[in-house]
Amino acid sequence: MPRHIAIITDIFGLCSGVERLSQDLAGDYTITLTDPYQQQPQSFSNEQQAYATYCERCGHDRYVSQVVSAIQQPVELAIGFSAGASALWRALSSPAAANVKQAMLFYPGQIYQHLKLTPDIPTRIIFGVSELHFNVDTMLQLLSEKPAVSAVKTPYKHGFMNPPAAAFSEAGYQQYLDVIKSMLNPLFLNTPTSTAATTPEIQQNR
Repeated sequence: MPRHIAIITDIFGLCSGVERLSQDLAGDYTITLTDPYQQQPQSFSNEQQAYATYCERCGHDRYVSQVVSAIQQPVELAIGFSAGASALWRALSSPAAANVKQAMLFYPGQIYQHLKLTPDIPTRIIFGVSELHFNVDTMLQLLSEKPAVSAVKTPYKHGFMNPPAAAFSEAGYQQYLDVIKSMLNPLFLNTPTSTAATTPEIQQNR
């Protein structure tokens, strides 16, 4: 039976960036996409328009409920981005989290409001070099107190994994695509094309 990857999108929803990641991970996995807009593809002109639509049509609490529903089945790896990562962080404290083997959260900007939550499953958090609402270095220290959580700070900006975002970084995308593949298959680190083991991160708490 194919293993299952759950991707939780950011406020851009089902955009070209999600399509690219899904294609890059396609193969031996089934991929389920959860977005704020009920599977309706979006094409926003800028981040401000995307955020306004997200707040109007979904919002943080409703998105958490959608993520909890998405992990009601066995999940090899749950991946969340920005608002999706923050929603996934909260969902990992629900009973449904028992279905998730491991999780990877990219720049969860709202995590500072939910630090009382502590996931039990292995959870890797990837921050950009800075966040609007908190100091990343301080956040790394706080998260280091959670045994199942490993957090790193990268030289990239919030949004670096999403091609439509102004902060997109091709180098960062390729680096963390390799990291995702290595989480799904540790032998990937030994392949000649992998950069996951050689590209530096600024700081980590493990």
